[in-house]
Amino acid sequence: MKLGFGLYRHMLSAPYFAFARQLGATHVVVHLVDYFNRGGAHNPPRDQPVGELGGWGYAGDPEHLWGVEELRAIKQRIEGAGLIWEAIENFDPAHWHDVLLDGPRKRLQLDWLKQI
Repeated sequence: MKLGFGLYRHMLSAPYFAFARQLGATHVVVHLVDYFNRGGAHNPPRDQPVGELGGWGYAGDPEHLWGVEELRAIKQRIEGAGLIWEAIENFDPAHWHDVLLDGPRKRLQLDWLKQI
């Protein structure tokens, strides 16, 4: 068994890595979907939404798929802090909503997801 710690995209920094290490975590599960990108009264930037009337906010950019260089840079930051990147939690709903709902862009989105 591995002791991991979940971190949202905005938490991928030295203070959060140090906190995970202090807790005894050796691995990190990264939630790359950026629900915090627009802010607002119910969804302030750099804070976890709590499901009030404003909901969880907006998913990421449907035109931006996570690329190799972006993922490699995140991995290097995590490993530089002495942790191991174990998993990505969830695809961005903006990238696969038609896969989930059997929508008209399902095949296109599946092909796109294969690039990650």
